[in-house]
Amino acid sequence: MNIILLQNMSIILITAVIVLLIFNKLKLPTMIGLFITGIVLGHAINDTTLISSLSELGVIFLLFIIGLEFSVEKFSTIKRYALIGGILQVTLTTALTCLLGLFLGLEWKSSLFLGFLVAFSSTAIVMKVMQKKHITHSAQGRVTLGILIFQDIAVIVVILITPLLGGQSLEINALPELIIKIVGLGALIFIGAKWFIPLALHDAARTKNRDLFMILTLFICMGTTFATSLIGIGPELGAFLAGLLISNTEYSHQTLGYVQPFQDVFLSLFFISIGLMVNLHLFLYNIVAIVALTLAILVIKFAATMITGMTLKLPTKVSISIALLLSQIGEFSFVLAREGMTYGLMTNRFFSVFLGVSILTMSLAPFMEKMTPKIVRAFSKISYFKVDDELKTLPEELEEAQEITDHVILVGMGRNGKQMAKACSQFRIPYRIVDMNPVIVENQQALGIPIIYGKASNESVLKELNITEALCIVISASTYEETLKTIDTARRLNPDIHIIVRTRYLRNIDEVIEAGADEVIPKEFETTIMMFTRLMDYYNKDIDEITDAVNDLRSDNYDAFRTVSTEDITSYLNYKYTDLEIDSLRVSENAHLEDFPFEEHSLKVTGVVRGEDTFIEVKPDFKFLEDDLILFIGHRENINAFFEKV
Repeated sequence: MNIILLQNMSIILITAVIVLLIFNKLKLPTMIGLFITGIVLGHAINDTTLISSLSELGVIFLLFIIGLEFSVEKFSTIKRYALIGGILQVTLTTALTCLLGLFLGLEWKSSLFLGFLVAFSSTAIVMKVMQKKHITHSAQGRVTLGILIFQDIAVIVVILITPLLGGQSLEINALPELIIKIVGLGALIFIGAKWFIPLALHDAARTKNRDLFMILTLFICMGTTFATSLIGIGPELGAFLAGLLISNTEYSHQTLGYVQPFQDVFLSLFFISIGLMVNLHLFLYNIVAIVALTLAILVIKFAATMITGMTLKLPTKVSISIALLLSQIGEFSFVLAREGMTYGLMTNRFFSVFLGVSILTMSLAPFMEKMTPKIVRAFSKISYFKVDDELKTLPEELEEAQEITDHVILVGMGRNGKQMAKACSQFRIPYRIVDMNPVIVENQQALGIPIIYGKASNESVLKELNITEALCIVISASTYEETLKTIDTARRLNPDIHIIVRTRYLRNIDEVIEAGADEVIPKEFETTIMMFTRLMDYYNKDIDEITDAVNDLRSDNYDAFRTVSTEDITSYLNYKYTDLEIDSLRVSENAHLEDFPFEEHSLKVTGVVRGEDTFIEVKPDFKFLEDDLILFIGHRENINAFFEKV
């Protein structure tokens, strides 16, 4: 192991921790802290080659995730805004910045390249801001996403033509070979997307081996990236294609959850590595030029995006919001900038100034978004924009998508899950299901059941189920550890959600309640009817309706009452459904039915619970074993008299 690498990484990480703790106290964006970490350590670390290589994985994982989240269905609804809006925004920004470069005395090739660098916005920053502000599905969120998708694809094109701008000639002789390679890669990708990838993921999911599934996912990402690199196409495009291969399978949400931590770690290293590249002496020496250029670029990007919004006939406030969201220079611009250095399109001083400008625009992004209401009010004072905004309405395709709200999330599609889903359907309560069995997911999806594959403890999976708008989550199929993780994730994403949990043993109740559950039903006395009743109560359903549904569930021969302690549940059910009451008795030593005065007190034995088994028919010669639980019904006064005798 390279001891210098360990030393450098340790210094970087502990510095980042200290800086981010300070930034967290000051409530400043984390990204600025990462930049400053790199700048602070710029003179302390001499060899940053390996760190830069590791940080590039952050860009690869970012594009992989963009591919994972890409949906042809979603894209088709905003394709006009992605294509027309993207072309206009990128072209206008590039042209205006190119003019600025020429004005500053740059050669036309360097000016054009600077235009390309400035044209792209930060997908990572914009997506985080939109998620934090809950505007991802709004009109501005969807148009912004469309333009970002176009930009991400355009980056690939610019990377391919950068060598030509740098003076490299296109070898015509190599063109047929390149075409053959591209066609071959396209065929392999088609075959992989159609058959190999879904089948491989399906088989890996069936094993329920987390490590196997995660390693296969990483192989798909890295393998596709490597394959595209072999034919001269950048790893960024390869990572995007790898994400696309998985995006149309039911495993995309779970894959996203597995990959997200890798992306977060390596992307953080990427931002730190940018700070490491900043020459603090040159930065301070050129601070006036950097600030002036930053303001000029912010104005250019804002103006270009505003014109784009007006061309698309969007209301002024929507155009302003999009313009502010896209005002920063993106992370892919750093990748391009390094390519530009390689081909002589940027000098060291130019590169240093560009880094400073980029970091400032990215650091200002969260603050720019907060200024949206003030800027909208300022524009509304101008008569043209005021009238313009009053006349324009949102096109139908940009009306905010009606996502499911006030719904129930059911964890697990076992026997309980099926019964709960049936009950929710009967009462027209919206619900979504998540299950880790790919066979069940495929079968239920074929029947039109709203179910996805994944672990409920996975943040990405719960977000796909719109956990923030859900009223209730019922966890009835999970290991104890996964249950605790699911409770923690659900409560963190939606502090107000009502959590009902089934746990295996009575001794777990306190821990599960401490973890954040509202109601806990141990498996030892759990029933679908009990869970369903509590859920229906939470939705304020009429008792007669609930009784009908309970009878319907019983008609399916489901073991309705398996109980350990009537102190917790029987009074609840008794009050609701009958004048008879249910109670139970724990057997202290081996015995027979005649050893207990049930018949004397007009009590009826209905069953016996022994470990995981339930006996319904209890004949006179039935032998009770120590620790058996006898279930019986009768009037309360008779039950009280019975307990006085035993």
